[in-house]
Amino acid sequence: MFKVLSFFLLVICILFSSLFQTSKMPDHSVFYISGDNIQTTLNKDGSFKNSFILNLIENTKELKNRIQTGEYNLKNGDSLLKFLAKLFSHDVIIRKITFPEGYTVKKIIKKLNENKLLFGELKSLPEEGTLMPNTYFYTFGDQKISIISKMKNEMKKTIDKLKSKNNTALNMNEIIILASIIEKESGIIKERDIISSVFHNRLKIKMRLQSDPTVIYAISDGYGELERNLLRSDLFFKSPYNTYRNAGLPPTPICCPGEDALIAAMNPRKTNYIYFVTTKDRTGHIFTDSYKQHLKNIKNIKSTR
Repeated sequence: MFKVLSFFLLVICILFSSLFQTSKMPDHSVFYISGDNIQTTLNKDGSFKNSFILNLIENTKELKNRIQTGEYNLKNGDSLLKFLAKLFSHDVIIRKITFPEGYTVKKIIKKLNENKLLFGELKSLPEEGTLMPNTYFYTFGDQKISIISKMKNEMKKTIDKLKSKNNTALNMNEIIILASIIEKESGIIKERDIISSVFHNRLKIKMRLQSDPTVIYAISDGYGELERNLLRSDLFFKSPYNTYRNAGLPPTPICCPGEDALIAAMNPRKTNYIYFVTTKDRTGHIFTDSYKQHLKNIKNIKSTR
């Protein structure tokens, strides 16, 4: 009887000491994928080595199946008991990924595919302009396609919310295309409605938009960026996106515009402006309705750079 009691006391002591074993590692994350060996994962991690409790969980199907794939926060001094509570409650780390306004679909897909905490490589491209730039939250093990779905839903919700504010003759597809050009032309929110007015004025008189970002989109094969300055010879590049060669709007958006650019496209300021050029310090634009003045503005800017 004494031997049996002693054995049970020993087991209880082992369990107790195992549960209150503490991590000696600095604060860090532990990545666990459902089905992996828990003991092996933590041994490799360097925390809670040779734990009787972990071995018990590993061999108890009902317990093992309750632990989900995730990234778990482990702090120095955390007990195994505390860490197990996180595992069983799926108390995972929430991360975020940000896509700035003006990102093209190709840049968004590239950024997602480079993220090692999200699963499932993306091979097909959504249509340009259908993804809403924003910050999105995710956890380790989420599918990359789920972020794409969220971005599509956000863009649809935004368009549905704004379409009643469209004060132009353009339909919503045309608005998104124009907004994408405005987005790439200027990051200054307060002048976007003026830039919008320039393009609307040009469309009304059937004048080519002559927007550099459309040429860059064409030359970069939809990536939206060049590792060099745009050359004069680039303006003759043959592409339906080149608004120096083609009248009207390009066939699709040239990026994914944000809400401010969409609002600007739908609500151009009332002006007679037809031309604009970047200021010498590149902090804004100079607008005019005169080609002669436009040439003077360009000359002045070049002479002071």
